[in-house]
Amino acid sequence: MLKPVPAVRLPALLRPLALGLLLVAAAPVARAECARAYTKGELLQDLGTMTSALRSLDEAAFRQSGARMEQSLPCIRTRLPPQVHASAYRFIGAYHFLNGKADEAGRWFRVALELQPTFEWDVNELSLDHPMRAAFELERTDAAVDPAPIEGMEVVTPAGSVLLLDGRELTKAAATTGRPHVLQVLGTDGTVRQVFVIDGNQIPAAFLQPAAAAAPLAAADPKKGKKGAVVAPASPADDYAVVKVARIRPPAKTPLMITGGAVALGAGALYGASFATRARFDAATTSAEMDRYRGLTNTLVVASGATLAIGLGVEYAGIILDGRPGLQLRARF
Repeated sequence: MLKPVPAVRLPALLRPLALGLLLVAAAPVARAECARAYTKGELLQDLGTMTSALRSLDEAAFRQSGARMEQSLPCIRTRLPPQVHASAYRFIGAYHFLNGKADEAGRWFRVALELQPTFEWDVNELSLDHPMRAAFELERTDAAVDPAPIEGMEVVTPAGSVLLLDGRELTKAAATTGRPHVLQVLGTDGTVRQVFVIDGNQIPAAFLQPAAAAAPLAAADPKKGKKGAVVAPASPADDYAVVKVARIRPPAKTPLMITGGAVALGAGALYGASFATRARFDAATTSAEMDRYRGLTNTLVVASGATLAIGLGVEYAGIILDGRPGLQLRARF
């Protein structure tokens, strides 16, 4: 009879380490361990071999290169343009199609068409009645979809690196679903540090973080026009706050504008009266009359100028006295 093995109690300090090792062991492998890098030259060579094999109907060579290419995708250590990714994905899909895996072939065809939507097989590679050509065309519509976002998350890029999804920079937590993708971590030295083959938008958690909550912006009422300015209250705890102030018409604005206009009209009346005294000055026959009407005319002209200045000042005060909305910068020191 087998005796039960007694439980081993780990010291408290070692328990978190043991738990971490268990989680790592239980977690799915996100990227393959590569004995060596899959170089750009080797990838291009496999693409050339598969192109020639497809034209010469050499299925053995085609399958051999296709299997090597798919297995080596996680081992690419150089940046490749999206067009090269599209060619690789297209041939991997063809490899699966010739192996009787139509569903898997469709997934690779979709991502290839996403990167190169105008591609069409050459008649020298596939005859017009070849079943793989029809299967490829069936995926063209499904390939043209928007990336599916990961709700509540945003991309976080490691320091000194750039994230590439199928050769294109990844800036949002989103990717098209129903197809595989190659995610690369590109260093500042131009070399690829890590490669992940992911399904759809399943971006590794190491490159995601909760998105910062954005405060909703209140919309202005279009019926209120300029007078319906939105008031955005600032928190008292803010060191700096931008506040939009609603327009309020001051009570003294209209009286000042009316008074200023009336005073300006009075100035015009005084100036008009100076014409009559000037006419009497011109018609005077004695020196006493000339002195009298000359002084009166000069007084009316000066008085009209002073009155006009006062009226314009009052009018201007009424105009600038306004409650127009604006931006106020508040600071606490």
